[in-house]
Amino acid sequence: MSDRGTPPGSLRYFAVLFAPAAARPQLEALYSFEAEIRDTVAAAHEVAHTRLQWWRTEIDRLASGRPAHPVTVAMLPLRERPAFDPQLLHEMLVAADLDLARFTYQDWRELDAYCFRAAGALQTLLAATVAGSRDLSSSERTFARRLGSVLRQTEMLRDFFSHLAAGRLYVPADALSAAGIDPTAIRQAPGNPALRAVLEQWRSRVRAEYAALPAELADPTERAAQRHGLVLAALHERLLARIDWTDAVGGQRAELAPLARLWTAWRTALLHG
Repeated sequence: MSDRGTPPGSLRYFAVLFAPAAARPQLEALYSFEAEIRDTVAAAHEVAHTRLQWWRTEIDRLASGRPAHPVTVAMLPLRERPAFDPQLLHEMLVAADLDLARFTYQDWRELDAYCFRAAGALQTLLAATVAGSRDLSSSERTFARRLGSVLRQTEMLRDFFSHLAAGRLYVPADALSAAGIDPTAIRQAPGNPALRAVLEQWRSRVRAEYAALPAELADPTERAAQRHGLVLAALHERLLARIDWTDAVGGQRAELAPLARLWTAWRTALLHG
């Protein structure tokens, strides 16, 4: 199984590193599936739609125990997990369709629904993987959904201007309207102070979500089981703090230093182990 979804040194790599050893191959398979879908969205439009249709058929083959792709073959053991739901993989493809259509969102509720499809569905499957032979509790499901949403929003904030250049605008229309910003004029004035203020308010919303996440797992046993997700959250929370809008306009991408990644992952894993 390739590590294309969890390349060495990446944030996902460190989260998987601190997951139970028995679960790591399936976690890597799920992240590889995510990488396949992201690469598909980046392809030419017609090619992307063809690939997405192929993946829909492949997910159905996985559900029936007959996958063909190495990634889905590696996911076969997940069919034995009580909480494994192939429909969640289809939700990820719906999110890909929305990205290809450059869909925009009216309010935070609509954006959150997209974030569940784009990342919350995957985090639910990952949570089911580390849960092993038991079903997920309602608190674990809520944790996974909220985790996926803040991870995706952190990526949106970090890559806001590169997404904008590609024709994708994720900030809700209501938030832009309240700030007196014309969505059609954003690309002409990326340094607009009103836009920076909206992005800072968005960052504050996401920061508050990160702070609230651990409380979703009040049971110490659940916290220990979901250590992968807690490590991933801590890493992305630090990444969120490093985003600089001036650098982003200039094409620079916020990153965590390798030592900061290792230290944050180790400390968080120790705290919740």
